[in-house]
Amino acid sequence: ISLSALHTYNGQQVIVQGVVTEYRTTTYGSQIIIIRDKENSTNSVTIYIEGEVSVEYGDTVQAIGEVQQYKDQWEVSVNNPHSVTIREKWNNQSFPLWQLAENPGKYLGTNVNVTGIVTQKHESSFSLTDSEGKYSIDVSYDSSCPHQFSKDDSVAVAGRFLYETKIFQYVLEA
Repeated sequence: ISLSALHTYNGQQVIVQGVVTEYRTTTYGSQIIIIRDKENSTNSVTIYIEGEVSVEYGDTVQAIGEVQQYKDQWEVSVNNPHSVTIREKWNNQSFPLWQLAENPGKYLGTNVNVTGIVTQKHESSFSLTDSEGKYSIDVSYDSSCPHQFSKDDSVAVAGRFLYETKIFQYVLEA
């Protein structure tokens, strides 16, 4: 069912699908996964799982569970981790920078793969630009990790696409 229609299925078993934007394991060993609709990034829902599933930000998952309300929020309660299926891993796709620039809300908070040319390099960040020099993004990384790239190198980067409120811009956290 559509994530926006979840409230009409209270107490019923449903199948939902979406992109993982957040996940964590509770102190009791249960897992909470927040997914959002691929087409409408404002629609999101919490999946509560008795157990744990190995997911990453940006994965597309499908879950079978019962619709319930918890703290004024609709969620899907899943009693078996095998009822959650990873439909597509985030790292199976690479996106051009123009696609991120024109649809940032669609990718915000998820992992993405991008390629480009290093235009500026700093101790723990660099600027990545497309081959035409039309689009660019700042990439931050752990400076203690070994890396072998220089200015003007073509690189592929896997990282989390975020909005940095302090500098008012989208960034990629590798």
